[in-house]
Amino acid sequence: MKHPTVLIVDSDPRKLAKHAGILSEARYIVHKATGLAEASGILAKHRGQLVVLCALAPGGESGLAFLKDSLKKFPFTPISFLEASPPLKSVLGALRQGAYDFLRTPVPPDILLHSVARSVQKLSLTLEAEKQEKEFRKLLDRNCEELKDARTLSSFKGFMISMAAHDFRSIITVLDGNLKFIKERCEGCMVTEASGMLHDAVRTIGRLHTMASTLLDYEAAESGSIRLAIRPFPLSDILKECVDFYRAYAEQKKVELVLGGDPRGVNVSGDRGMVMEILDNLLYNALKFTPSRGTIRLSGWKEGGFAVICVSDSGAGIPKEKLRKIFDQEDMVATLDSHARLGLGLMICKRLVEAQKGKIRIDSVPGEGTQVHFSLPAV
Repeated sequence: MKHPTVLIVDSDPRKLAKHAGILSEARYIVHKATGLAEASGILAKHRGQLVVLCALAPGGESGLAFLKDSLKKFPFTPISFLEASPPLKSVLGALRQGAYDFLRTPVPPDILLHSVARSVQKLSLTLEAEKQEKEFRKLLDRNCEELKDARTLSSFKGFMISMAAHDFRSIITVLDGNLKFIKERCEGCMVTEASGMLHDAVRTIGRLHTMASTLLDYEAAESGSIRLAIRPFPLSDILKECVDFYRAYAEQKKVELVLGGDPRGVNVSGDRGMVMEILDNLLYNALKFTPSRGTIRLSGWKEGGFAVICVSDSGAGIPKEKLRKIFDQEDMVATLDSHARLGLGLMICKRLVEAQKGKIRIDSVPGEGTQVHFSLPAV
């Protein structure tokens, strides 16, 4: 997005002016609305291509109803809520309906800017993906006769995944080049915070490279012929790296993220990059579905000849009917529902764990949280 645009919806003029001032100073284009009808009009005018920050009940109206109606028309629009003391039921309801974030007011400026920046990034990637999808459809139309000769639906799926991954890599390469340019220009800068943000951005791009490789290897994982770089590595190092990486996001969500178990001296025999991808999926899911004041525990220990890793959260949990089919590809429903996205990520995790001669299981109770255990050979 060339000009990041934010819509703030709040009937309190002081809060509206305060948040608008923070974002305007950071060079965002800001639109303000005191009611939901006005907000819906602005959203429609921009065809949903903006970030929305909304009070839970502006002017006594239902922000949750606004969320539901808006996402029906513009499912890609990131909508976050701002509220001083939101009921837990409202927080969980908003997240289940597709809210991107829930921030407790008063929001420190750095937290507000961080959340909006992540929303802008999500919207940009979604719009880019939509553009790529249109190009894919044009390509499919031009090559319809060739696709009819494909042997199976699986080969067609592999074709699409490979194309998406290669395009994904191209975008990352451009982003990586821009980041390196900024980093070179900032050499010798005295602002430590900016240096830390650049360091985190470099790590994030590294994760994106791994994700692109995972897409390319997905079909191979299903057939058992995935390319693996099996080497011993310390379990404690990778667990600490994951906790450090997600700690800022956890603090923003007001979720306690802790490292537990006794991983000291335990060495895993596996592909470190793929294990990191598994943990990324599991920790992100846990943070997404764990409400404020909840707890996420990442633990590791040795059990027999295996290294066991557990991601435990106090979040919403997974309904029994979905839990039974969470690893069943035939029953995976391709919808925009958050549980479908959760299931897809877990299905990929299962493929990657089994490709490294490991096992994975999930225990979950709705309303009490979820525990995901996976084990890999130890040395």
